[in-house]
Amino acid sequence: MTQVAIGKPIKAVLFDKDGTIFDSEKIYCESWVHSAKAFNVHFTAQMYDQFVGVRATECYQRAQAMFGDDFPMDEFIRHNRDYIDQQKRAGVPLKPGFKSFFDRLLLTNVPIALVTSSARDAAILSFSRTEYLNHFDAFITGDQVEHAKPAPDCYLLACEQLNVKPENCLVFEDSTAGVTAAVAAGCQTVAIPDYLPLPADLLNQCAYVFDSFEDAHFLLDNI
Repeated sequence: MTQVAIGKPIKAVLFDKDGTIFDSEKIYCESWVHSAKAFNVHFTAQMYDQFVGVRATECYQRAQAMFGDDFPMDEFIRHNRDYIDQQKRAGVPLKPGFKSFFDRLLLTNVPIALVTSSARDAAILSFSRTEYLNHFDAFITGDQVEHAKPAPDCYLLACEQLNVKPENCLVFEDSTAGVTAAVAAGCQTVAIPDYLPLPADLLNQCAYVFDSFEDAHFLLDNI
């Protein structure tokens, strides 16, 4: 565990969605491999690594360049989205320890926000089998900002809506893009790496680095 002292009072807690709340990156990876096979183009699980934490529209732009200008990208997107939506409706597993941590967090009555690169409709669908959606005081999605993660815009918007300074916000993230965004915004960032390892120099800028939410309960004692 890497640890940097937290120096400011925590007045809000912000969560990323995919890979942080939900164990969803595997589903996204499978959707890309499955869709590529259906369209007879080469795409491996390793090739999905570059898409982790990246807004869907940018992923599709990268794929268009990868597959060629003549590739039927619109049809591919529909196939890909249908696969993901079907999995979400069935229910996406939660990351280890999230439920117990979130339940304890609700008892503190501090404002809570979701900050995700997903589009709003896609983000809402992720929560369709849960009751967490109603507990967020701010719900920031990738289509609300011009510059998505790793830019800090989404976290700065969440701070603005909650009327809390970034330095007083505790952020939970899993990906390089997400952690970079939270750190750049000036938030106290907790990294729980998920699908891919994070660069050591980036982890050193985090307030804490945990294996799961099960390690983070003591943070609630200071809120």
